Amino acid sequence: MTFQGHSPRPASACLTRLIPCFAALFMAAVLAACGGGKSSPSSAGQPVQPVERGMKEQLEALEKAGELPALDRSTDIAGPDIDRNGIRDDVDAYIAALPVSDAVKKAARQRARVQQRIAVINLNDRAALMALADASMAATACMSESAEMGLPLALQSQAGKDGFAITLKLQAITANTPERAERYLAYMGALHGTTTTYPTGKVCEDE
Repeated sequence: MTFQGHSPRPASACLTRLIPCFAALFMAAVLAACGGGKSSPSSAGQPVQPVERGMKEQLEALEKAGELPALDRSTDIAGPDIDRNGIRDDVDAYIAALPVSDAVKKAARQRARVQQRIAVINLNDRAALMALADASMAATACMSESAEMGLPLALQSQAGKDGFAITLKLQAITANTPERAERYLAYMGALHGTTTTYPTGKVCEDE
């Protein structure tokens, strides 16, 4: 997937804190996709640890360290959404507890709804995939706009980075099991070769 138009600002300072979590989730997903999440013989003929168990241990360690909230780790890809607001309940609770403005929380919920739709979208429906890709770009732009809103120019760059860091963390905690991470990778694979444009105009949804 390629992008046209304005690209989000780099967020190296804030991304550095999230890379271990993000990498752990998606490296495990790649292994799950390759090995189906089952034990397989090593080159020495010894069984290796199942991917699911390895991911659970990584996630538990991240939760204990305070890098992640306590998350739903059921095998259901969509997970629980009791209030039916389009956001998994544990992700919703995480957003509610963020020490950020109401505008940034609203933008975070918009991002979370995009991530949740990945769990149920038909990966063979090209039009639906492109609509979701556009919604994802709008959510990215909304987060940037909301994080920087009302701040002096000198503070906007760092605020934008902090907002983008929230976006990455939401992506990571939504794909917090082998099944969910593999689904995310399948979605990204389905978008391979497509093009979307960074949005202009109104990018934040009404709730």
